[in-house]
Amino acid sequence: METDASVSTQPSHSPSTPSPVVREGDICIVDFGETRYFLRACRAGKDNQIKLGQKGKVYTTGLINMPYGAVIEVKNSRIVRTEDDLITPLLNLEEKEEEETEKCDNRNLVDDNKSQKTTMDDINKLREEGKTGQDIVSQLVSNSTSFSGKTAFAQAKYIKRKLKKYLPRARVLRCTSATVCDLYFKKDAMRYMSLRPDSLAQILSYANVYAGAQVLTFDTISVVTASLVERMGGYGRILNVFSSQDPPHKEVLSKFNFDYKRLDVLKFVSAYEIFGEGAGREVKDLDACDDEKQKLKRQGWPVPLMEHTKEHLQNNFENDEKRHEFLFKRASRFIRKLCRPSRDESLSYLNKKSDSLIISTKFDPLPILFALLPFLAPSCPFVVFSEHIEPLAECFDKLKSEKLAIQLQLTETWNREIKVMPNITHPQMTMSATGGYILTGCKTSDQIIEVEKKGKLVGKGFGAMRSRAPKRKLETSKETSDGGGEKKK
Repeated sequence: METDASVSTQPSHSPSTPSPVVREGDICIVDFGETRYFLRACRAGKDNQIKLGQKGKVYTTGLINMPYGAVIEVKNSRIVRTEDDLITPLLNLEEKEEEETEKCDNRNLVDDNKSQKTTMDDINKLREEGKTGQDIVSQLVSNSTSFSGKTAFAQAKYIKRKLKKYLPRARVLRCTSATVCDLYFKKDAMRYMSLRPDSLAQILSYANVYAGAQVLTFDTISVVTASLVERMGGYGRILNVFSSQDPPHKEVLSKFNFDYKRLDVLKFVSAYEIFGEGAGREVKDLDACDDEKQKLKRQGWPVPLMEHTKEHLQNNFENDEKRHEFLFKRASRFIRKLCRPSRDESLSYLNKKSDSLIISTKFDPLPILFALLPFLAPSCPFVVFSEHIEPLAECFDKLKSEKLAIQLQLTETWNREIKVMPNITHPQMTMSATGGYILTGCKTSDQIIEVEKKGKLVGKGFGAMRSRAPKRKLETSKETSDGGGEKKK
């Protein structure tokens, strides 16, 4: 079977598999568990720092070659790996007898800040001597006059609180669509339209995103586009319509540590091609980069450095390392400019009907939906995500009244975290109010198909449109008989 090379959506080489360890320059997520800040993103390298506990910032050099899922802690101002789990108590409590446990009921405890004999100066002196956080917590327990009078549950709670303060631990996580979405949701939910990881999973599922498909998206929160790149795996095409001056999503895409082969599926299309004067112009399948390639050949590409560039490198940079960094950034800008699709190439992408349509925007989704819906192939799904239900209700009513879609659903995901511990099971005390609203449906064709069934015409796609379909008169004959036995037609 012959295929057209100009419309092939598969790269020449398969994308590389993600690394099982943290490489230098990679961005990873550090999970602190049930602490105040929960999740943080950091870059592994000798010039990057992250704050772990009250010891100030430490360099992330120790994260290099660290396997994902490992638990880390700080020892001697360095990040090291520990074999213990993130929530395993480091100090074992002696089991008390039942009679002794009954006597300890916290009734005689007085919060007057006089039960602890260890002062802050003593703790600073222990840190100067190189003592670990476990040694500091052990001394705090031994010098507390009220610790022995507490119940076993209160003692474990006290130790856990001190360990979080003086011996913080964190788990190294890979940047995926779930972890990055959870990071942004806990950091600033309102900025990212209250998009939770469970809502993101439903968007990708309802849109039927798979490797090799062509997905058309209008995204202003960036997490959805990055998740599409991860889901596609380097095969297919993602047409991202943007309304800004430059293509967006650079910050979020950098967190996923994508290589060039995976990012090659992402094609940026200016909204001017859809909403502007050139909207609707038909373009045949062609190699839109031929003209630009010919221009580069006439210029003698690669072009040598100009004289003013050489003077700038010689006078404004101290060493070759900084000069190399400057030239690398400039070359990256040229590469992004050369790889950006031209206008004819963007129109050729749009004229090929897409397999899925995803809209997640802070703007009014109604005009955007009806502008992008013609570029979606019939019988293909579309998903519209919004923080509020009112804009989606308008889209629902418009699609239903004009009979443009079937299987319309407007849903809200309700999520509750359950805390499960030995002999304790209850919902978390705090939970998110909403994870946004999702409108899903399947586009119908506007072509009238005449189907004859039992002498009646069944019209357009999703139902009988007898009012629009031309009626057809059927000639029938009926024989009746009167009392004389004569037959009439």
